[in-house]
Amino acid sequence: MLKRYPFALAATFLFLCSPAMAQSNAGDPAPQPSPVESTVESRADQPGDAPAQATDQPPRVVAKIRNYIQTNPIVARLKGDGFYPRIGGLSQGSGLAGGAGYRRHLNWAFVDVSGAVSTKAYRGLDATVGWLATKYFDVSSKLTFRNNTQDDFYGLGMDTTDATRVDYGIRTTDLATRAAVHVSERVRIGADIGYYIPDVRHGRDDNLRTIETIFTDATAPGLRAQPHFMHDSVFAEVDMRDAQGFPRRGGFYRAAYARWNDTTLEQYNFHRFDVVGSQFISVARNSVVALQLGLSYANNAPGDRVPFYLLPYVGGHDTIRAFREFRFRDENAGIFNAEFRQKVYSMVHLAGFVDVGKVAHDWQDINPTHLKHAYGIGVRGGTDERIYVRVDAAWGDDGTRVFVKFTPSF
Repeated sequence: MLKRYPFALAATFLFLCSPAMAQSNAGDPAPQPSPVESTVESRADQPGDAPAQATDQPPRVVAKIRNYIQTNPIVARLKGDGFYPRIGGLSQGSGLAGGAGYRRHLNWAFVDVSGAVSTKAYRGLDATVGWLATKYFDVSSKLTFRNNTQDDFYGLGMDTTDATRVDYGIRTTDLATRAAVHVSERVRIGADIGYYIPDVRHGRDDNLRTIETIFTDATAPGLRAQPHFMHDSVFAEVDMRDAQGFPRRGGFYRAAYARWNDTTLEQYNFHRFDVVGSQFISVARNSVVALQLGLSYANNAPGDRVPFYLLPYVGGHDTIRAFREFRFRDENAGIFNAEFRQKVYSMVHLAGFVDVGKVAHDWQDINPTHLKHAYGIGVRGGTDERIYVRVDAAWGDDGTRVFVKFTPSF
């Protein structure tokens, strides 16, 4: 099985043996939890611990503003027990989303239930139960329901055009349990097991044809009938960042290997390997070069296929920002992002960025040739510890795209 992934395994080895990893034995400061999603997401979705320390002192006025925000009762609702407003947290391409949730720390568990609806009528529900959370070990279960009304699909590969752009709807229900061990202050390993139920439907974008008018089950695997999946995975994370919102040094590295087993049709069994690594290099007091490399490889046995809605992709705010969400899909994908970040004020950061990437049917074709490109600028509001909002404008072969998000780019 793993012989199909020599490049991916080599990349993982390089990430985990990077200079930042070598620093883990040098007595760096103690870590704090590092959520990478909206604060309304449960702690079951948060990555491993990471150091978070202010690297400069803000002006007195900014410090007062920050203190007011942190002690404001509305903001406290975003973190404490009880009812809270939910912002974002739905699928890519959903548009602006909002809703409400309720969380409670009990003697025996942590419970968090929330729902949201978007401007494109996407809907989502999340229910999390944290069974155990200690300094060294945590276990949680999560039910995730999504009703996406108009996801885009162009076909498979890099040669697709707008002429084949269609939309589709998909409802998914996923019930999963995760267990993780904190090996050290910066290293976490764990495993997931879950049951996933997809249901592909007609698209609801009046400006596009729905998927079944152009594509068939042969050209969009899994279109005719959707199986139920048992999925399990193992993962490892190393977090060496010195801060979450505006890191100046260190990096974050993650590798995951997953198996997807078709329990109903026995036609869509596949394995998937994902690796992502980011590195932050301080070039001046308030200037940082940020780099990210991401690789995804899917492998199906002879006679099996990978459903089109579970394929790796490039396009969207987390890959190549000048392209629409899920613009290119295939069994393998690679992306590289580079940003120059400049803090112009204590809570304002500017960024210039370049994104490149591609998809391919064969893993050997994920290489630095025939890449899709994007470049752009961004403005981010937040502190060293957390980004509250970012606006990115990107240009490329697919035109101009503007994103408003409540999470870091990486």
